[in-house]
Amino acid sequence: MSVCPANFDEKVKCPFVDRKEFIEAFENAFWNIDQKNYSILVYYGVAGIGKTSLRKELPTLIEKHNESDWHTRVIWTSIDFATEQYRQPYKFLEVLSSQLRQKYGIKFNSFDIALATYWKKINPYSPLVKEDYSENSIVRDVLDICDEFVPVNLIPNVYKLAKSLPERYQKWALKRKEDISKLPNLEPTEIYERLPVYLAHDLADHLQNTSESAVIFIDTYEALWEKDRDKGSFNSRDEWLRKLIENIQKSCLWVICGKESLRWEEVDEDWKNYLYQRKIGKLPEKDALDLLKQCGITEENIQKVLIESSEGVPYYLELSIDIYRKIKQKKQPTPENFAKVPEGIFCRFVKYLDGEEKETLKVLSVPRYWNRELFKKLVKEFNTGYPATSFSELHSFSFMDIDDKGKCSMHQLMRKSLQDNQDQDLKKEVHNFMLDFYSNQLKDLDIKAITQEHENALIEAFYHAKESLEAEELCEWFISVSDPFDRAAFWQLITSMYEEMLQILEAKLGPENPSVATALNNLAGLYKRMGEYEKALQLYQRTLDIREKTLGSQHPDFATTLNNFAELYRQMGEYEKALSLYQKALEIDEKVLGPYHPSVATTIDNLALLYRQMGEYEKALQLSQRALEICEKVFNPQHPDVAIVLNNLSLLYYQMGDYDRALPLYQKALNIQEEVFGPQHPDVATTLNNLAGLYNSMGEYEKALPLYQRTLDIQENVLGLQHPTVAATLNNLAELYHQMGDYEKALPLHQRALNIREKMLDPQHPDIAITLNNIALLYNNMGEYEKALPLYQRALKILEDSLGLEHPDVAVTLNNLAIFYSNIGKYEEALPLFERAVDIIDCTKLGLNHPYFSITINNLIGLYDSMLEEMIFYGYLRS
Repeated sequence: MSVCPANFDEKVKCPFVDRKEFIEAFENAFWNIDQKNYSILVYYGVAGIGKTSLRKELPTLIEKHNESDWHTRVIWTSIDFATEQYRQPYKFLEVLSSQLRQKYGIKFNSFDIALATYWKKINPYSPLVKEDYSENSIVRDVLDICDEFVPVNLIPNVYKLAKSLPERYQKWALKRKEDISKLPNLEPTEIYERLPVYLAHDLADHLQNTSESAVIFIDTYEALWEKDRDKGSFNSRDEWLRKLIENIQKSCLWVICGKESLRWEEVDEDWKNYLYQRKIGKLPEKDALDLLKQCGITEENIQKVLIESSEGVPYYLELSIDIYRKIKQKKQPTPENFAKVPEGIFCRFVKYLDGEEKETLKVLSVPRYWNRELFKKLVKEFNTGYPATSFSELHSFSFMDIDDKGKCSMHQLMRKSLQDNQDQDLKKEVHNFMLDFYSNQLKDLDIKAITQEHENALIEAFYHAKESLEAEELCEWFISVSDPFDRAAFWQLITSMYEEMLQILEAKLGPENPSVATALNNLAGLYKRMGEYEKALQLYQRTLDIREKTLGSQHPDFATTLNNFAELYRQMGEYEKALSLYQKALEIDEKVLGPYHPSVATTIDNLALLYRQMGEYEKALQLSQRALEICEKVFNPQHPDVAIVLNNLSLLYYQMGDYDRALPLYQKALNIQEEVFGPQHPDVATTLNNLAGLYNSMGEYEKALPLYQRTLDIQENVLGLQHPTVAATLNNLAELYHQMGDYEKALPLHQRALNIREKMLDPQHPDIAITLNNIALLYNNMGEYEKALPLYQRALKILEDSLGLEHPDVAVTLNNLAIFYSNIGKYEEALPLFERAVDIIDCTKLGLNHPYFSITINNLIGLYDSMLEEMIFYGYLRS
C-alpha cells in the first residue's frame, strides 16, 4: 500500500510565494547595516504563516548581491531553534562558528580557546582530542605543539605561545591577549557566560579587517521558551544572544523569525532603536492564487474554496495541495472535497486517506511525540492495520514532522481535528497505554541517575495521566511519581505540573477538598525551596485553613502544615511567628503521634534551628540532641533525615565555638548525603557550605575555599542565580576572601549577595543586615570609612529590630562598629559599643571560651590601651 502518489515520493515542496513588503523590509535593513550599532529585523506571526519560507528565500538576495558586487562581500548563515540542542547557548555558538568557519574560513581563535578551556575545566581528566577540531582551529594547532591542553600553563603565555604557532595567530594574540589571559582564573560558569563575548570579538575582528558585512538568520525563535513561558523570566532566556549582538556592533544584521515580537525593551528601552519588527499576516489572495496555480490546481471553483478555507495561512494551502494530488490519483477533485471553514478542513482531508492511514493517525494524534519504535508499538497495540515498515511513507505528509533526532509530531490543527472526530473510548485507551509506557520508565528511579529522558517521561506521563485518571487518582499518582524528582531537587520541573494539577483538583473536587490541601502544601514546599517565599506563604495559609476546617486542629496533617509554615517564617526571618507555630505543631505531634515519631523529630530539629538563629543556644542544643536521638532510633544510620539533624547540630556547635565537636558531625552528615543523593544535591551543598565555614573559622583557608566553590557550583546549577541560599554562599565565600586579604574578589561577591537578598527577602531580614555588616567591615579594612559607617548603622538597626537587643549577631555588629570608630580615632564612641557587645555575649551565656567573647574582649582591651596612649601623649597622664 502506498501512502503518497507514485509520481511524488516526497512531500510537496511548494514554491515560495512573493511577500513583497517583507522582502523590502529586509532589503532596507540590508543596505543600512552600518547606520546603527545594532540591526535586528524580526519577522513574527502564527505558525504556518510563511516565516520559514521567507527566511529560506532571503539568502538568494544576498547571493545575487555577492555575484554582482564582489568588492563588498556579505557573509551569511542560518540556525533553526527547531533543533533542540541549538537552544543551548554554547551549542548555538559552536554551530554558528563552525558554519562560518566552513563557508568563509573565518578564524574563531578566542572562542575556540575559551570553549576548550571551559570543557577542560569541567572535564579535567578527559584530554582534548586534536581530531575533534577543524583544520582552522587554534586548539588543533596548540595540540600539535603541546601534548595536552592545560589552560593554566598555556593561556597566561598566549603571546609566547602564538610565536610558536603559525604566523596567522600573532596579530590576534596581541589584540586579545588580555581577555584570554584571564581564562585560567575564571570559574566554568563565568567562562560559559562570556562565550558569546569571545565569539563576538572574533567575528567583529573579521568583519573589521575585511570590510565585509554579515547576516545571521535565526528561525523558530519561540522554541527558546518551549518549557517556560513565565513572563517574569521571559527575557532571561535569550540574554546570551543580546550579549552576542552587543559585542559585535555594526556590519551585522540579525534576522529573527518567531511566533511573537521581541520584548527586549523591557530589559533596556534603548533596544527600541535597533529592533525592526514586522508582523507577517495573511497571505494576500493574489499570492495564494498564484501558489495554487503553480502547484497545478487550475479549477477556479476549487481555488476559491481553498483560498477561503485557508484563511490566508500558507501551511493550510500546502495541506490542501497534498490532498488535492492524492484525490486526483483516483478521480477528479471537486469543491465538495474540501472544507469551507478552517475548523473542518482537516476532517475533510482525512476522508480521503486509506482506512489504515486514518486509524493510525487517530492513534498518533493522542501522544504529543513519538519515534519509530513507539510508532511500531502503537500500531501493534491498537491493530490499526498499517504496516510498521511504512513509517517513512506516512511521515511524508506535510502535516507530519520529524526532527533530526527522529522525534515525530503532528501539526496541532490536524491533531486536534483527529482527536475531536474519533471514538472517545479509543482516545482514552491510547492515553492509558501512553501513561503506562512512560510510567514504566520512571519505576525504581535512582535519584542520582535522573536523565533528560526521565524528565521527558515524567512530562509526557503527566500529560496522559490528566486524561486517564480521576482527580484524586491523579493527585495520588503524581505525588508518588514526582517524589524522586523532588528529592533530587528538580523543583522547576515539577512545580508547573503541581500548579496545573491544583487547578484540576479545585475544578473537579472543589476548593476545600483534602486532596487540594495536599497539593497546596506540596506546591508551597516547592516554592519555599526555590526561594519564592511570598508564593509559598499564601499557599501554606490556604492549606492550613482547609485542613483545620476538614481535619480539625489536632490532626497530624494540620501539624505538618504548621511546621512547614513555621519553617517558612524562619527562613523569612520572622522568628516570633515561627516560634508559636513550631510549638503548636510539636504539641499536636507529641500528643497524637507519640514522642518518638519522625514528624516529632522534624519539628524539634526545626525548632532547634530557630532557637540557634535567635541566639538561645542552650535551648537549641537540648532540642537538637533530642531530635538526633529520635532519628537514630527510628531510622537507619544512613537515612537522609539523620544527616540533616547531624548537620544542624554541627552548625550549632560551630556557632557555640565548639569546633572539635562540630567537625566530625559535619563529615558524617556529608558522607550520608553524598551516598544517598549524589554529589550535586542542594543538601550536599548545604553541608559543604557549613563545613567550609568551620574551616574558615579555624583559619584553614585552603580547605575552606574549594568547598565554598563546589557549594556555589551546585547551588547555581540547581537553584538558579537568584536564590537566597546562593546569596548565603556568596556571602561566605566573600568573607573567606576578605580574611585572606583578597579584597578585590571579596567586594563583588558581597555586593552580588546583597543584591539577591534585597530582591528576594524582606527589607528587615537579618540576612540583609549580615551582608551589610560584612561589606562595611570590608570597606573599613580598605580605609573607605565614609562608605562603611552608613552600612554599619543600617545593619545594626535591622538586627536590633528583627532579633532584639541581646542577640549575638547584634554584638558582632556592635563590635565591628566599635572597631570602625577606633580606626578613625573616635575612642569615646567606640568604648560603649565594645562594652555593650561584651555584655550581650555574657548574657547569652556563650561562655568565656567562645571566639565571639575572646575577639570582643581583646578589641576592648586594645581600645583601653589606645585611649591610655592618647592620654599620655596629650599629657593627661604620666607614663
